[in-house]
Amino acid sequence: MSGQSFLIQETVNNILSSLPDTLNGASVVLKENTLAKRFNVSRTTIRTSIQELEKLEIIQVDGSIKTVIRLPEASDYFDISDQVSTKEEIIEKYFLDLINKGKLLPGHKFSELELAKASGCNTITVREFLIKFSRFGLIDKKPRAKWQMVEFDEKFATELVEFRRILEMNSITKLIAKPQSDPAWKQLSELLDDHKEVLADFDNRYLEFSKLDSRLHYIIQEASENRFFMQFFDVVSLICHYHYQWDKHDEHERNFVALNEHIEILTHLLAHNTSGVLNAMEKHLNTARETLLGSASGLK
Repeated sequence: MSGQSFLIQETVNNILSSLPDTLNGASVVLKENTLAKRFNVSRTTIRTSIQELEKLEIIQVDGSIKTVIRLPEASDYFDISDQVSTKEEIIEKYFLDLINKGKLLPGHKFSELELAKASGCNTITVREFLIKFSRFGLIDKKPRAKWQMVEFDEKFATELVEFRRILEMNSITKLIAKPQSDPAWKQLSELLDDHKEVLADFDNRYLEFSKLDSRLHYIIQEASENRFFMQFFDVVSLICHYHYQWDKHDEHERNFVALNEHIEILTHLLAHNTSGVLNAMEKHLNTARETLLGSASGLK
């Protein structure tokens, strides 16, 4: 098959997998809008993918009508098992770095062309990424290929905190139940030592908390062994940090409080104290809620 981008190859495979098991003599007509929404890509990507399927004589194109004329075989699929979507990874990393460094704040507007030039990616790659990322509610589409970081309000924060609580309380109960032989316990022991080292020299090392925070919550979420939970881990973490990290006035104090709450959680986890873990986790999530609400502009 032709040398198309990772995104096109992935979309072709998704379309093939979505086709019915049998045609039974009936016509199956594909609609660009429906496919674009289903696979969360642009119509441009769908059109290019349709062209690939037309070359394989799986789809017949007659103007705006795309009809499936045969079912796919194994050889029709792209082998993308060892491929890396390089450009897609580049724009994702670049965009998230802008947020993490406080260069994109609530209300800021930006264009696909600006991102493309700054990241070294083409506008199609940038647009595909932004369309996918927009489902998390952090950016809004504007006319003429423009986007805007959403304004943060109490309703948004409350919904996010509720969702995070569901994910993490579920996951931590599964973590507690893991056998002592599970690698997670060694990771947690090492993480507790790292927390104590930072605490011992906190005034000089308090900025290291964000990395410790990511490690702890990742281990907790990973225990869920749920692909959908993990899919949302990064974005929940990103949003939680995104809306308060640029407000630095109480960073030292809040990191101190959160670090000690982490140590309490880790201590109870390693002691397999179920009630202690759940109480400590509930306390930590409540603190995170107050931090998130309090550090967003105008909410305190």
